[in-house]
Amino acid sequence: MTKDAQPSIQEIADKVGVSKATVSRALRGLPGHKQETRDKILKAAQELGYESHPILSALMSSVRFKKTSDFSPVIAEVHCQPWKRDLGDNMVSLKKNIKDQATKLGYNVEEFHWFDPDMPPKRLLDILRARGIRGVLLEYFTESRVDLTEYDFSQFAVVSIGGAAIRPRFHRVEPNHYSNLIKSIRTLQERGYQRFGVMIPKFFEKPSGFKRDAALYSVHNTIAEENRVPMYQMEEEHNFSGFEEWMETHQPDCILGVGEDIPIKLESLGYRIPERVGYAHLGWHSSYKGMAGMNPNWGGVGLTAVNLVVDQLNRNEYGSPEHPNWVLVEGEWIDGESVRPAQSETTSNAK
Repeated sequence: MTKDAQPSIQEIADKVGVSKATVSRALRGLPGHKQETRDKILKAAQELGYESHPILSALMSSVRFKKTSDFSPVIAEVHCQPWKRDLGDNMVSLKKNIKDQATKLGYNVEEFHWFDPDMPPKRLLDILRARGIRGVLLEYFTESRVDLTEYDFSQFAVVSIGGAAIRPRFHRVEPNHYSNLIKSIRTLQERGYQRFGVMIPKFFEKPSGFKRDAALYSVHNTIAEENRVPMYQMEEEHNFSGFEEWMETHQPDCILGVGEDIPIKLESLGYRIPERVGYAHLGWHSSYKGMAGMNPNWGGVGLTAVNLVVDQLNRNEYGSPEHPNWVLVEGEWIDGESVRPAQSETTSNAK
């Protein structure tokens, strides 16, 4: 083998006395074999000329960390929502999928809070560095723009979750709110709805960069002017100031919103669902029994974010990337009793 040639997986397997499959899994950091076997494989790979391979270097760093610490490799999930804000069902799904995917890839997840009054951000980052934690998920800022340039992220592989435009720039993952609203309206148009009233608290719309607002504007360019209903601007959650007047003025035949209290409010005003007005929840979760809407797939966001962090760690890439990825995770329409059934269902029931 020439000096610059890379050894084959079979050569590494022969040196250690294991199968090619075991070597392949060990070099990719996948679980399924003893730590002692993994250490031997990585050592043999280095001895045969793999010392400059970026993935192997990251794995060897992980091995050295394990030998000098009681902890498994850790990814820090840093909550960036307001301090002590209760997590909704979708955020619980996000957390679960982050943990499950990290475990699958051989990592533990520890939770921190960006706004913890007892641990300012600079101290938090110092603690992460001291503990050898290099993977960081920023989940998620509720502002549309966030300036973090005063903090040193040069030693971390970072992924931000949510739509906030963060400086310095990192890879980020978020639900495709723009596409999800358009897909929801297209689905509802097939059910015969024509006048769509969209209502989302600014707390939820702001972090997305008002993408659903932009999507509604796009839809308005494709429908008759008399069917265009301006978005109802909810300044805060559960704040229905002016809502009754908005309903009476614009008479939407279907409401798309974020909040389980919206259907309750509609019913209290005499708008029976779905007989008089349909309702689709744009932040649908499996806990919303019988309700139609768009599942934004926050679980998929969490899984993707972990993959992006681990990819960076495997390549020894830290700090702000030159070409950050921006991944939009597609949602899924979920049928429910709060809107009219599809035409095919109506025809089938009639028969």
